[in-house]
Amino acid sequence: MLFLIGERVISKSEKAGSRSCAICGDDEQFSRVTETSYFCFFGLPLLSIDRLADFYQCDRCRNAYNDLTAEMPAQVPVLQRTLSYIQLGYGQSQQKNVVHDICLKLCGFEYSQEEMRKAAYQLESGESEYMEYLRQASSRMNTQGKMQVIEAAFLMTYVCCEIQYEDRLRVNLIGNALGVSLEFVEYAVQQVRQNSYYGVRRLVPVRS
Repeated sequence: MLFLIGERVISKSEKAGSRSCAICGDDEQFSRVTETSYFCFFGLPLLSIDRLADFYQCDRCRNAYNDLTAEMPAQVPVLQRTLSYIQLGYGQSQQKNVVHDICLKLCGFEYSQEEMRKAAYQLESGESEYMEYLRQASSRMNTQGKMQVIEAAFLMTYVCCEIQYEDRLRVNLIGNALGVSLEFVEYAVQQVRQNSYYGVRRLVPVRS
């Protein structure tokens, strides 16, 4: 007898009322979006295995928030931490203006020097393991937010060095921690290139 068993992801979206959206600048309708993996038997979901996503999304701009009281989209602090992670890895901790510029251009939010100092302390002290931090944060972001984080990782890498295999591998690993495919990462990288690297000043000499 043939038994068809497996795993299936079920997405749900339900209205969650209105609130002020930091991106739209006005009260907008929000929806709660969840994605849950289920153990299935003959295609029928029987047992929930894991909650893959749970966030509140603005119906207008499609930005995701942790909850209905969050002041900024869920990807913003993750993007900021990613910029600091890459910056510190290349020994560019003094280049705060460039980091702020990238953050502002990609997500529209300021990244203060005090926030940078706090992120640097947490990263350098081992208080937070970066890849694990990404894995935990991924369930509160949608694909739009994850795209911004990967763009930030690649753009900060491009700014700090002439990208080699291991540099690009790090960007791929960030995508993996966020639960997206290599094709998704490549698309994000191409977006940065198509936007002329957002006109950000590089910190390394440009080859002629």
